[in-house]
Amino acid sequence: MDAREAILQRLVAIAETFKTADGIKTVYRNNMRPPEANLPAILVLDGDEQGDENDPKSRGARGPRRMLMTPQMLIVLPEEAKNVGTVLNGLRAKLIKAVATDSDLAALTTNRIGPWLHSTQTSLAWGRSMLGEMGVAFAIPYYLDPAAL
Repeated sequence: MDAREAILQRLVAIAETFKTADGIKTVYRNNMRPPEANLPAILVLDGDEQGDENDPKSRGARGPRRMLMTPQMLIVLPEEAKNVGTVLNGLRAKLIKAVATDSDLAALTTNRIGPWLHSTQTSLAWGRSMLGEMGVAFAIPYYLDPAAL
């Protein structure tokens, strides 16, 4: 399995730990439309990746690349949720801590540096839907070695 897929699977496993104490009913990967009955949920989205522009061109197409992926983890609450902002912020903090301190995830990253918070987006702003949705994106560095694929 390549490093990108292993990292994404680990993020799903981390999200699954929220299903007991934190009231999350379901965890999905790349599913943007969970049924209302399955909310609250955490959605793990593969997101983007890009190569490090400072990698030597002399490595060629077959040489290893330093990559930076930015998957997102969306927290989605039911429409009738109370205290939406407070609940989202509480889950966000726990999610960031769980991802940032996961040693299995860190072991999959470049030099075991681990992931870091890249950005947070929320639906709670003027002119938006006001639904309980928050996307938490992480920057996760890893090595891509075409020979190992």
